[in-house]
Amino acid sequence: MKLYKRISLTVFILLLAGGLFAQTNKKLIAQLDSIYAADQQYRSKAMQEAGKNNPELDKSNMTKQSVIDLQNLAKVEKIFAQYGYPGKSMVGEERQSYAFMVIQHNDQPAQEKYLPLITEAANKGELRAASLAILVDRVRTGRGKKQIYGSQMHETKDGVKVYPIEDEPNVDKRRAKIGMPPLAVYLKQWNIVYKVPTADKPNPESMYYHREEREESPIEAVGGDEAIFSALNYPEAAKANNIKGTVTVQLTIDKDGNTKDVQVVKGLGYGCDEEALRVMKAAKYINKTGEDSEIRMRLPFPYEKK
Repeated sequence: MKLYKRISLTVFILLLAGGLFAQTNKKLIAQLDSIYAADQQYRSKAMQEAGKNNPELDKSNMTKQSVIDLQNLAKVEKIFAQYGYPGKSMVGEERQSYAFMVIQHNDQPAQEKYLPLITEAANKGELRAASLAILVDRVRTGRGKKQIYGSQMHETKDGVKVYPIEDEPNVDKRRAKIGMPPLAVYLKQWNIVYKVPTADKPNPESMYYHREEREESPIEAVGGDEAIFSALNYPEAAKANNIKGTVTVQLTIDKDGNTKDVQVVKGLGYGCDEEALRVMKAAKYINKTGEDSEIRMRLPFPYEKK
């Protein structure tokens, strides 16, 4: 009788835990669905309007999307802190990549910060290996290194080019191992006629994008970013509460190098947001584009000169 009661109690506890877990999952799934919808909001619109050949319209869509991307990043960071990576066993096959998409659509610091978490999730089968491959390539190309899987391209005035690939003769073997199609099939959608090179039959060098081809940045702060960071004061409230991190602002640089439409898209509070706005509104830039251009800046608190 006592054994029966213990078994019954164990079953009840497991059912209760399962019910609570299911409720948590429903809440998390609803969060991820909302995040995914936001992630695609202006990207989908940009794709739908791509045929209109209107650069200003495309720029407007992606500027709006970049603000949402930062908001999404803050949301998935809270999810990571509470649950770890929300993978397949937690949210199902369809939604396993939703958090990953937010990371890959953000900047290099965010991608590098969460690469270990994404790697761990993929190694545990919680995320597709192909998703990890894309992030690995993005981080490597961002660091100026050769990519591994050939997933990254760069658009130039001469068309879309492929970033250089490490050990390229074996790229299709690596891709096949993680369920990616041959590189020739993948690149065909960008009208790139590709073949895996051999020692005696290399691809034309014009197919690849090299970092040295990049032009000097057409927009830069007078005195460099150092001049902007050096103007920051560490607010007393932030100092008292040991607040550290970055405030991300989005702004427009007009054709004369003045800043306008400065807004905080990811803040720290404790006076840091107001200080970031003060400094950026006073900042001066050299703008070689000849037109208004939107940029994003991360301002460190506290700033420590290197």
